Amino acid sequence: MEPTRRDVLFKLGNLGLLALGAQSAWASFRFAQAPVRYGPPTRKNLGAAERFSGVGRSYVEEAGLFVVRDNVGLAAMSAVCTHLGCNVRTEVGGGYICPCHGSRYDGQGRVVSGPAPLPLVWVKLVRDRKGNLIADLAQPVAANVRLPTGQS
Repeated sequence: MEPTRRDVLFKLGNLGLLALGAQSAWASFRFAQAPVRYGPPTRKNLGAAERFSGVGRSYVEEAGLFVVRDNVGLAAMSAVCTHLGCNVRTEVGGGYICPCHGSRYDGQGRVVSGPAPLPLVWVKLVRDRKGNLIADLAQPVAANVRLPTGQS
């Protein structure tokens, strides 16, 4: 028995729906994974330490870092959200928020809410011979590690 036109169109429609479902499943799977990949080790020159005078935090756009200064010293935290790699912004309450998908972090970079799987990364700060601050993005450190401000 030869297939009718209706049978052929029905099978083509089902094949199209199957392809659409497979593509949707693949897109959902890829979206659920955090594609943040860190490249080769890099060191960023943040300039003179005097640039970060006064207690508080400063965003260094060219490095993608927040430099935090407190009464103990200086520290640097990555501004890259651990969900999909967007740059976080500061919040009024002292924390950080990702504008892409709403992940929220406290002032120490710990995840408060949202899809972010990990806290923000704190990176090692050192001074070069000229007194400039160098952030080593390849060397994560604990959130409480500070570069003393009196160090030369």
